[in-house]
Amino acid sequence: MRERRNARASDCLDVFSPADAEDFYDVIEWCGVQPWSTGKVASSGISWYAMLGWRVAALEPPHLAAIVAWEGCTDFYRDWGRQGGIYTNATESWWRKQIIPQLNGEGHASMPDDLKARELADDWYRERTTDLARVRVPVLSAGNWGSIHLHLRGNLEGWAGAASEHKWLVVHVGSHIDPFYADWAKDLQLRFLQRFLHDDPAAMDGVPPVRLAIRRGREVEWRDEQDWPLHRTEWTRLYLGDKELSRHRPAGGEAPFPAEFDFTAPERLELTGPLALRLWVSSRTEDLDVFVQLEQYDADGERIPGIGPGGVATPVPMGVGWLRASHRELDRERSRPYRPWHTHDEIQPLEPGVPTLLEVEIWPTSLTLEPGHRLQLRVRADDDNLGPLAHNDPDDRRSGHGATVHFGGDRASHLYVPVIPR
Repeated sequence: MRERRNARASDCLDVFSPADAEDFYDVIEWCGVQPWSTGKVASSGISWYAMLGWRVAALEPPHLAAIVAWEGCTDFYRDWGRQGGIYTNATESWWRKQIIPQLNGEGHASMPDDLKARELADDWYRERTTDLARVRVPVLSAGNWGSIHLHLRGNLEGWAGAASEHKWLVVHVGSHIDPFYADWAKDLQLRFLQRFLHDDPAAMDGVPPVRLAIRRGREVEWRDEQDWPLHRTEWTRLYLGDKELSRHRPAGGEAPFPAEFDFTAPERLELTGPLALRLWVSSRTEDLDVFVQLEQYDADGERIPGIGPGGVATPVPMGVGWLRASHRELDRERSRPYRPWHTHDEIQPLEPGVPTLLEVEIWPTSLTLEPGHRLQLRVRADDDNLGPLAHNDPDDRRSGHGATVHFGGDRASHLYVPVIPR
């Protein structure tokens, strides 16, 4: 059995601690040596089970042969605990409904309290984050365009960062739970497990490395791909201007924060991939929280909602991003033009009144603008419209009301989008 790094953690409930993954390691190794076992063990599951699947794979138990990680997460800080540096209070309802009813006795850790007490990405977060360079077993990773609260980013970053020789990515739509049990998903999972638990080399023949549900308005069209982000992407800047988004850089100007900017498609335009917003702002205060949302409207002006984690009952924006201005420092080596990577390891106050560049990561999306469709960029001071998925803890928030958005000229705020050629 694996030697414990933290003896105390193994004796009390400390959800998502190293002890969770170490316990899972022990279970896998126990299964691998039983008389009824072939010696090949797989981890398969959705949500929490997927998160632990990523974590245990990085511990490299000898009998682990493959993982199916369906809508999990890999980066405990960026995917879950403090998106953009802002406390994710969706944890509160999950903790209250899923964990509290199962507690017995005293001495357990409280994840909501720990998250509130730790604004910066310290060792506590790092030991709960998957070291993807050590994930070497075959991986089937599934994300959901509508799981904007937790389960999208980690599975895409996990697939891209895993050191596995054999790995597949599928991104679907629908509720958080139902697609895992759909016929197409069960068939894919069984083929994957047949390949790596039963040594059937032909079981995954014909399955592309990447399969995406491309959102076409209110419908989807499945498409096979070879990579992520897509190599043929035409990365495009849509510049912020006077209430509009344009391919052309406008003259200098400004707008009060919060603000909205619209782009109307002259022809079909598919956006599939990660996005970034480069936003020049000035504030009267030393900090502010920026919430970015992308909405789509059809030619008649009716909103086309994304399907959220609760299915059609929980419509969500087509894309979201967050950033606390004092967390704007970038890791230059890990950042990409389409995906800023913030260090979240120091507080950098704004200088009141001085325009400052914020580079906001927007989680990946897939949407198709038909001629006359409108893409709306909402730069908000809150995300209360997301209900239980909102970041609205009053003890954590940094209000941005009264700030100013700058655009054009040498402060060319712009949305960096992944245009896929037809």
